Amino acid sequence: MGTPAASRAVFVRRLPARARAYQGLSKKVMTMFTQSKKASTKSSVRKLHSIHSLLIGREFKGEIEAGKANHQFIFTPASASVVNGRLELSGRLTVKMPGGQNRKSENIKASLLATQGGLTIGPPAPRTANTNLPAGRPSDGLPVTDATGNRGYVGVMYFKLSPLDGPALGLPFDLSEVQLNGRLNPADDTARALHYWYSLAVNAIYSKSPDTSLASSSVNEINQILRG
Repeated sequence: MGTPAASRAVFVRRLPARARAYQGLSKKVMTMFTQSKKASTKSSVRKLHSIHSLLIGREFKGEIEAGKANHQFIFTPASASVVNGRLELSGRLTVKMPGGQNRKSENIKASLLATQGGLTIGPPAPRTANTNLPAGRPSDGLPVTDATGNRGYVGVMYFKLSPLDGPALGLPFDLSEVQLNGRLNPADDTARALHYWYSLAVNAIYSKSPDTSLASSSVNEINQILRG
């Protein structure tokens, strides 16, 4: 004889408490494994810490090596300002792919963290400037490896860039914290003028006694050149 439906329900066995706990633990382990795998994949992306460049005209130009391919990059400042006591440039970053395609990122901020000075003759003053930058050996007991104080001029500028999306730019790197190292050794009139005004702005902004008037006038001159 067949067993009534109500009676059959009696024979449906539930898993023991220990088995149910094991099943829940298995699901949890699988979830943790999946999350760990995702985290591992994310952390396997190599982090790029700094990019070296040279000031040419109004732009900082250089190369990023990725495997066997070299990607040209250009940071094109559109404006300069003083933000929280630091010189900040804002503009576009372009990466030129080996095949000729360009990838761009707009509204990139470059905050000047530090500079390296020079010891030889400073950049000549543009026609719009009042005077040349003084140059030579410091006479106040400071090291002679850099020109310092009011004799100082900028040889290298170290910028912190706002976070970049590596894959969107065609680069296999984590670009969330990149430093742009811009060397100033100009070979054209525009870069020479910027070299002068960058140096003057740095002296005015980063000195022990900041000169807000000189900083403002220097930044204004920089913006005029950047607007071209």
